[in-house]
Amino acid sequence: MSGTSSPPAANEASVLPASAKRLIDRSERMSRVASAKPYAWPYDGSLAADDVALVLIDMQTDFCGLGGYVAQMGYDVSLTRAPIEPLRGILAAARAAGVRVIHTREGHRPSLADLPDNKRWRSRQAGAGIGDPGPCGRILVRGEPGWDIIPELYPLNTEDVVDKPGKGSFCATDLDLILRSRGIKRIILGGITTDVCVHTTMREANDRGYECLLLEDGCGATDAGNHAAAIKMVHMQHGVFGATATCDAVCAALNALPRVPDASALVRTTMTAGLKSSHAAGEVAGAKPYPFAWRVGECALVMVDWQRDFCDDGGFGASLGNDVTALRRAIPAASRVLAAARKAGMPVIHTLEAHASDLSDCPPAKKARCPAIGEVVQGGIEGSRVLVAGEPGNALVPELAALEGEVVIRKPGKGAFFGTDLDARLKSLGVKSLLFTGVTTEVCVQTTMREANDRGFECLLVEDATESYFPEFKAATLAMITAQNGIVGWTASAADVVAAMK
Repeated sequence: MSGTSSPPAANEASVLPASAKRLIDRSERMSRVASAKPYAWPYDGSLAADDVALVLIDMQTDFCGLGGYVAQMGYDVSLTRAPIEPLRGILAAARAAGVRVIHTREGHRPSLADLPDNKRWRSRQAGAGIGDPGPCGRILVRGEPGWDIIPELYPLNTEDVVDKPGKGSFCATDLDLILRSRGIKRIILGGITTDVCVHTTMREANDRGYECLLLEDGCGATDAGNHAAAIKMVHMQHGVFGATATCDAVCAALNALPRVPDASALVRTTMTAGLKSSHAAGEVAGAKPYPFAWRVGECALVMVDWQRDFCDDGGFGASLGNDVTALRRAIPAASRVLAAARKAGMPVIHTLEAHASDLSDCPPAKKARCPAIGEVVQGGIEGSRVLVAGEPGNALVPELAALEGEVVIRKPGKGAFFGTDLDARLKSLGVKSLLFTGVTTEVCVQTTMREANDRGFECLLVEDATESYFPEFKAATLAMITAQNGIVGWTASAADVVAAMK
């Protein structure tokens, strides 16, 4: 999905559903982060201690301590240590207000049975192999000194700690179960790194219907530019992933909540010789940050959201004031990749962001931020309801239409794995590598790629077969994907990808 980065301020009352307006009037839920961007958070003004959680992501020695994983790779740990003091304040405020606190740790079993080969290979190329000995014990291995949370932010015995093998906190964990079993609807996120684990978790949470707030000074990254870009991405489309605010502003909102008497209780060798064998379909030698190869029968092409709602005049994207010609510029390159994949006999999967006619699968927070969803907009496509399955605007553009036998995945969120059978379909086909085209680069394409990466798929984004309404966001996304020796995957030109298919 795509849209404007900072639309004009609107009268919130005019776009909120009636249910939200009623909630705002409830005297027992008065607290709100008024200075949050791009909207006062939460959207319905109903912040309460019993339905919000503070999630502190990966504040581990390996990421922000001397001798840890990040330091071993040669990065400046002062950038990842910057959030510590602001987070100490927010942590104290959350505990005092009786807000549930959840901590996460990225790490792997001592046996490394849950460590994808590609992830270990990448880490070794970066100079700090996961599972290898380091100054703080085996790198990113559960139970080692470097893996644990730093003393300044150490969990209380009453606080949940979620151990995760990937970047996102929902993949292969019980975090969603913990949140839902306790009635949590909103998440305040802090931790490291902003552009990797924090952003991946925020995207996952958003697709699951949680309303998210990112702590601007309560997170940090190994690259200041990526940190800033990650924060800015949240603000698109009047908060495509939620909102952001400073720790001080959030503390003020938490301090305004009624006190709870018992607050303390609430209180990667995939790039081996094998891949270069005669069994390989080819190698994309020009890929970044290093060559990408796949085996015949183990690679699929994913065409993300090439739908009229985003690419045509009168569609959802255009209704938000965006220039759709930016997206249409990528169609010829995507068409060349699609034709080559079909000729090579590669599975092709198309995705559509779409909701049921009754919008039963559209979270209220999403609808509130994007009132046009489910509506017929003035000058729209053939009287089509926006982002509704089966409507003319929800069809794929003719240039990239699916052929009979090609899979079309309807997804309710930004990522193509959440709420769909995509993972099961790929696994049933024996797919291990994915090529991506689609729109928009920074939202649905990147979210799907992050989801796939956390599930162990090798991922490559075709640079000129994807586009954004905002060139800076596309550029930032390409940089994020290839950062840290390809932490999310690879990028390459359509010409190089097509050449590798011959």
